[in-house]
Amino acid sequence: MSDLSVQFAGMRFKNPIIVASATPSKDAKYMLHCCESGAGGIIAKTVTFEEKLQHYVSPRFTVLHKRGWPWVYSNYSCEFLATYTPDEWLRELAQARIYCDEHDVRLIASISGDTLDHWAELARMMEEVGADAIECNFGCPHPRDLGYKSGQELGSDPEAAAQVTKIAADAVKIPVGIKLTAEAVDPVLVAGKVRAAGAAYVTAINRFPALDIDLDTGRPLLHSSYAGVGGPWMRPIALKWISKIARAVDVPISATNGVASWRDVVKMMMVGAGTVQTCTAIMYGTKGFGHVGDFLKGLERYLDGHGYASPEDIIGLTLPQLLSWDKVDRETTHLSSVDQAKCNACGFCDKWCFYDAITYDQDKKAHIDPDLCDGCGLCPSLCPQDAISMEGEVFLGDFR
Repeated sequence: MSDLSVQFAGMRFKNPIIVASATPSKDAKYMLHCCESGAGGIIAKTVTFEEKLQHYVSPRFTVLHKRGWPWVYSNYSCEFLATYTPDEWLRELAQARIYCDEHDVRLIASISGDTLDHWAELARMMEEVGADAIECNFGCPHPRDLGYKSGQELGSDPEAAAQVTKIAADAVKIPVGIKLTAEAVDPVLVAGKVRAAGAAYVTAINRFPALDIDLDTGRPLLHSSYAGVGGPWMRPIALKWISKIARAVDVPISATNGVASWRDVVKMMMVGAGTVQTCTAIMYGTKGFGHVGDFLKGLERYLDGHGYASPEDIIGLTLPQLLSWDKVDRETTHLSSVDQAKCNACGFCDKWCFYDAITYDQDKKAHIDPDLCDGCGLCPSLCPQDAISMEGEVFLGDFR
């Protein structure tokens, strides 16, 4: 049986699953639920001195693309930061510290400053209450126009991000991580800057600022302003940025966004993540905190089934297999063919063929002309019966 423990940013985690900074870690009571879920770590909800960020709107959560829920949908929300003042938050963290010690869970505090001095002050407060590490929230997707840079506005300014990182890192002895944004910035550049300024790890990648509207009135959804959007569809975007950071910057990476199953956990680690954070699955899924246990069981089965002794054995497995654009294979053509026993004569596939290779017999079953097939991969990817396959070694994914 695999040992799920990992070393990350100088800390030992009993497993690589971390409950992300969000509603599931909103107070000590819920951080106990996080501990009981089996997670190896918790990132507490972000604390700030900014009063407006402590007061919520109602409603603040909705779902886009609901017909695809719970597998393909968008988490669209405008919940802000912790509803406590920093002094009040210390009491919650002190109690959470007890729970974490009882369950062998690493406790990471998340902070957001409204002045440079407050970044340092918050960092020191979190260290004094017993946090194992601090995460600076440079990724919050809610634009605020407050007269200073915070959240994704701070994270999109590499020099400002580095300045705040140094202030927070110099103020404490525990590890300081940085939560990155991909909004209007190259996260690889920012990762390099904050690493040089003292960041012990980075979290990639936060949700995007977004806008959706009511069709009848044109009014913006929820609080009539921009909101954050994420969900399972973000997995390929997160995988891209994690892999790029992992190849360019020598920094531990914690993955976030797009994690809906244990398969996603494995993929995040394969592109270079040392830990994997989850929030949307817990909040929008069907099992609540039970998804953490599913992730762990699936990860353990995967490692055992593939002969890996530890999650650390798969970290970065994908990176040496990534080709540059100029080196991809342009010579091999993999042809498609139809399994007549599986074909149910739905009549869809000729609509997907732009090479006129698909015709139907008298029973309306599909046939593919190998002389016309271009090997593009569209028809085997879309066939609802999985009746079309391609010859040779191809990688179309598991469609999950």
